[in-house]
Amino acid sequence: MVISQLRQQLADKLRHMGCDAPGLEARELLCAALGISRRQLTLLPHDAPVDDAACRRLSDLLGQREQGKPLQYVLGEWDFYGRTFFCSEQALIPRPETELLVEQALPVLRSRPGARVLDLGCGTGCIGLTLALESPCTVTLADLSEQALALARRNAERLCAKAEFLRLDMLAPPPEGWQWELIVSNPPYLTGADMLALEPAVRFEPAMALFGGEDGLAFYRALAGLWVPALAPGGMLLVEHGMGQGAAVAALFSQAGLQDVRRMYDREGRDRMVAGVRARRGGGRSETGAEI
Repeated sequence: MVISQLRQQLADKLRHMGCDAPGLEARELLCAALGISRRQLTLLPHDAPVDDAACRRLSDLLGQREQGKPLQYVLGEWDFYGRTFFCSEQALIPRPETELLVEQALPVLRSRPGARVLDLGCGTGCIGLTLALESPCTVTLADLSEQALALARRNAERLCAKAEFLRLDMLAPPPEGWQWELIVSNPPYLTGADMLALEPAVRFEPAMALFGGEDGLAFYRALAGLWVPALAPGGMLLVEHGMGQGAAVAALFSQAGLQDVRRMYDREGRDRMVAGVRARRGGGRSETGAEI
């Protein structure tokens, strides 16, 4: 079979399966089966033959998709902020909306060379490793899951990014003697009702990285109640949250004594993030210039 015919048949099957972007998925699966890059795929002539071994690999990949496994897990990798990260069912899939955390953090870090950063609940490490590669900071990646930490280490090696790794429980107090200028996190935030109504593909992702307690706010309470002392004076706590949780998260941060608490929005105008700054000793200004 030639490549153009195979690609069309694959896209038709994916469309029949209900995929939102069958053309994109067909491209990604073909690249994986053929062991080539997207650019190499575009350079192949339409009548390029596909050997039996590649067809068998493609059939296996498609079979996993037919079982509902997310494309990112089928491929074993996915892009985040212009880099490719290893993915597995031990950690959440890197998502485009989480890139907004990076965009909010980078101006702060670029103004504070050498700042210490904690990516708490790091999963694949996509947030912290991106910050390490995009700014002059030192990064600690922390997660409760040993499997997630192993995945983050693989990604650090793949990207030649320097980072320290710690096994930490976000629901427990931080280790004594540690402080960071930025703590960034995309914690679990789904409610009990959300977990019962999960889409089939999301059920492949680790429940411990999804479930945020019955009201979805358990980890934000822990961050506000336990982790503020782990911020250096003038340090920032920056988090992603679920739909409709912005006001509650901002209130928790304010009650914890954080200053300059801000709700931030995605490109569709939905609130997705909250940040707050720990007061400096003896007064001063926050990262955004607000008096504290």
